[in-house]
Amino acid sequence: MNLFITNSFLQDQDFQVKSPLMIYKGGVSYDLIAKARNQIRQVFKRNKLGYKIQSVFLELAHNILLHSEEKNNMGNDEAVGTLVLDEREDYYLLITGNVVSNAAVEKLLVHCEHINSLDRKDLVNFKIKLSEREIDKNSRGGGLGLVQIVLLSGNTLQIATERINDQSTYLGFCAKIFKEKAKKEAHKEAEMV
Repeated sequence: MNLFITNSFLQDQDFQVKSPLMIYKGGVSYDLIAKARNQIRQVFKRNKLGYKIQSVFLELAHNILLHSEEKNNMGNDEAVGTLVLDEREDYYLLITGNVVSNAAVEKLLVHCEHINSLDRKDLVNFKIKLSEREIDKNSRGGGLGLVQIVLLSGNTLQIATERINDQSTYLGFCAKIFKEKAKKEAHKEAEMV
């Protein structure tokens, strides 16, 4: 199923939706994010896997709110994007897509490449460093959310881009959360108690 406006997303298997538990494409607001989070809570009971999926979803959806250049001009000027929760045999995928400015893409790709190159200990240290850094008042985020996504999911963040025109690029993020990994972590925590 192709939910994205670009052809390059079709080349990456993880951006191809196979067995969706949730799909939304349109205006994204805090109210919509809360409703989608409640839907995720209903599917995943209160456990480590459910917590991870909810938390990663919130970070990805928040990125759309902050950075989407496409707006719903039907009176409320909401950011526009795509939100997907897809199930595979061994893992879940949280996929988002939205339009961003070309100027933001290069910086973002370098930031994501750096994040994906770090091990868990270095990610934690990088997150601390980012949180201590003074954020420019005109900035719409300090890059902490992407670090948090990688820490929570335990996997690198996949990125796909396709240039639309001289001003805009369609940007997709895909976070993978393994089913067994979460179960094993829950068992280890239970054994420690």
